[in-house]
Amino acid sequence: MTPTRTLLAGAAALLDQGRNVDRLSRLLTAAALIGLLVCPAAIGPPPLALATSAILVALAGFAELYFAIRVGFDAALFHRLAGGPEPVDFGDMDQALTELGLLPAAKRGRPADARIAGARRLMRFQILALVVQVFAIAGGAVALTWR
Repeated sequence: MTPTRTLLAGAAALLDQGRNVDRLSRLLTAAALIGLLVCPAAIGPPPLALATSAILVALAGFAELYFAIRVGFDAALFHRLAGGPEPVDFGDMDQALTELGLLPAAKRGRPADARIAGARRLMRFQILALVVQVFAIAGGAVALTWR
């Protein structure tokens, strides 16, 4: 395996871990949305801290979902490039992505390390969105206990 293929394979394996982040985030998002829908019917208007926390969890969850889609897409592309029988050719992929409107023409022709750095940045944003969800839950719990 060439060094570029090895680098792409390693990056793809790292990006695959974004699925675990997404699973946890989806669980928290679903719980927040269910709480926002069920709480008013069960106990009346929820306390402001609880409603604010649930809304923040849901919004951060939607942001995480966006980044999860992008990270998953990059992982699939890297898997394809790393596992193909032909030499790694970013030109054909760049052309296809540009035609689909997914890659600006200015970003065509970047080396593998720049592409991987961009994908890792997206994954960091994905993880950050999950962290915001966790802190929003913790903040809501603290606010409810101090009432």
